[in-house]
Amino acid sequence: MHKNPRGFILAMAFTLCGCVKTLSLDNALTMVPYQIQPSGRILVDVQLNDDGPHQFALDTAATISVVTDELRYTLEIEAIAQSSATVHGAVTSGEFPLLSIRRLQVGDATWVDAQLVALPQGTAAMSNIDGLLGIDFLRKYAVGFSAQDRVLRLYSPRSVRNESYQGWVSIPLQARRFGDSRQPLYFLDIRIGDRAVPALFDLGSSQNIMNWPAARSLRLMPVDMEDEAELSGAIAGQEVLVRFDAADVLTANTRWRNEQFLIADLEIFSTLGYSDRPLAILGSGLFQQRDFVIDFARNRLLVDISRAEVE
Repeated sequence: MHKNPRGFILAMAFTLCGCVKTLSLDNALTMVPYQIQPSGRILVDVQLNDDGPHQFALDTAATISVVTDELRYTLEIEAIAQSSATVHGAVTSGEFPLLSIRRLQVGDATWVDAQLVALPQGTAAMSNIDGLLGIDFLRKYAVGFSAQDRVLRLYSPRSVRNESYQGWVSIPLQARRFGDSRQPLYFLDIRIGDRAVPALFDLGSSQNIMNWPAARSLRLMPVDMEDEAELSGAIAGQEVLVRFDAADVLTANTRWRNEQFLIADLEIFSTLGYSDRPLAILGSGLFQQRDFVIDFARNRLLVDISRAEVE
């Protein structure tokens, strides 16, 4: 089988930094409601080939968008002949078929001739959803989230550049490409105690995670979990029995209190080149009570801190 050169990564993560100036809500290209699953994932309705709605989770650590096998067969979507993509999940990796989607729509935003990968629905990460919207779709826009009314807005990157953000924090994002992927993943820095730790920004995960090198560098005292937790990767799950409760997580001039991190050495850390270096994965839970905008074009995350504790 011919391998499509766009291997990609699905992982899990978030956090903050900087300072700026208020975003006009009227110039959004489209506005759609979003839901938050009990697991913490953010879901929006998606039309595929004019059929739907189907529920897709937003995932900033997926460099390519995903549709479940079940939906693929229901809609009779053909695979692209002799093409596949390698999926690097949180726990394991695999190779899966690429599909050609004539039209993908989120509200009034339309993606024509999209290529998505098909994954089994039986995995923990793909349960109760129809697919994932990854960086290949999200990066076409500046993506705004309104926590109060749970609305997602997609903006032209140009329009966001000219806006001001009074009372918001601007967090630099570092875009990094891995392997043959055409799309980057986004990283930022957090501080726990007196130590800085790089972190992967991942709205696809409801959990904060760190590897053992990060835990050791922070001289953490892990706490055994009373109940087993399962980390959900794109392909498989893994049980985790150790956590760390961080009294304070600092990002720029913002303090986040009482955040929990699960500690595990997952395959994704090795895939990203952090098997022996500290790395955290920051989930969507940190954002669900605040408005924020992901400005991919300018590699920054804009977060409304009006309801946050400022250092």
